[in-house]
Amino acid sequence: MSGLKVFGMLLIGLMLSALSDVPRSFEVIGESVKTVVLDNAGKLELIEIKFLNTTNNNLELKWTRLENTFPKQWDYSMCAFGKCQVGIPKGGVLRPVHPGKSGFLAIHVLPKGSKGEGVVKFRLFDPKDERNGQMLEFRVRVK
Repeated sequence: MSGLKVFGMLLIGLMLSALSDVPRSFEVIGESVKTVVLDNAGKLELIEIKFLNTTNNNLELKWTRLENTFPKQWDYSMCAFGKCQVGIPKGGVLRPVHPGKSGFLAIHVLPKGSKGEGVVKFRLFDPKDERNGQMLEFRVRVK
């Protein structure tokens, strides 16, 4: 192989390595997947996944719902760091999270006597660096 080709491959490798070491602007506190089992006569007041702003600036994160398989018989809603909504919309923007502070995505479920199970998956990301998004998942089973 010519010296120029080797140099080019080395340069590309260094660039890819540098890109993969870009720090995230936030990190999940604890698990990014939460699982809850409840009785069909009960209700899930709150299950949340927290995250921490790891920057020195206010952080305005966005989220996108990737999947929602909750049974149609259930009532459910979500809160995204202070912005609560009926149902689970396709996406949104969280209010700014201050440096070193935490935010959250949370869901509430009222199964109304219906057994079943479902999953809601989200992608949480910093719109300034979408490569560093994080998958969040809520699993609920009602027995």
